[in-house]
Amino acid sequence: MRHLFNVLLLAAAILVAAGDAEARRRSKAKPATSSETAAEARDSNTLCNGGMMITADDQIKGCTALIKSGRQSREYKAVAFYNRGNAYVGKNDFGRAIADYSEALKLKTDYAQALFNRAVAQRVSGNPQAAVADYSSSLSLSPNDADALAGRGSTYVSLAMHDKAMHDFNRALALKPGHMVALTQRGHAYVRLQQWAAAITDYDAALAISSTNVEARYGRGVAKIYSNDTTGGQTDMATAMAIDSGVTARMTVLGIPPPQIKAEREPQ
Repeated sequence: MRHLFNVLLLAAAILVAAGDAEARRRSKAKPATSSETAAEARDSNTLCNGGMMITADDQIKGCTALIKSGRQSREYKAVAFYNRGNAYVGKNDFGRAIADYSEALKLKTDYAQALFNRAVAQRVSGNPQAAVADYSSSLSLSPNDADALAGRGSTYVSLAMHDKAMHDFNRALALKPGHMVALTQRGHAYVRLQQWAAAITDYDAALAISSTNVEARYGRGVAKIYSNDTTGGQTDMATAMAIDSGVTARMTVLGIPPPQIKAEREPQ
């Protein structure tokens, strides 16, 4: 897992998911020679690198100190911007996160992790075209990145570009057959295309990996109802809503609203 972005994936509900969830390894900043004392530099470095015991505010403080410090390499400063962007994600401040990832990329144009994280932030912020561009740039640097393929495919689904989405999901799953995001999002695409059996197959595979994947369970419920398994579908949807009451609204935004179930006519 190469990208430390579990907070964003949770915020995006992607999955996801991410997360997908799909975590990305954090780059490590190194103390720089500057006007700071050695102790101050070490403290800022520790905070900027983050961790379970470091709050987002403290990480931002540490990274800001490093960015403002004296002599340092471009790459070193790029890592500090990148890590501060991740901290802003933890505060759901995606605008500042995008700005910091952009600063990191000015300093290090081949920073694939920054491109990936900015793509997810753009997607969460409602900028799908910008997200596709960043995912594509990330993939030009790392063409076999299953996470980036799944993310771009998910964005294509939101743009109703289903052929491109399927191509990306299929590539991601060829690289990583159990990729949770690709399976779940491809299932969503199949539902939107009204290919119920294919959707159920993908959702089954995702749920075999994680039975608490509420989007897969809810989506499978929708697909079952349209496949005339109303009881099974209602059970899946109810289970998903019991785990996460917000899943219905989230799936509706994804283009998968709850089915309208006709009441059975009482016998005469």
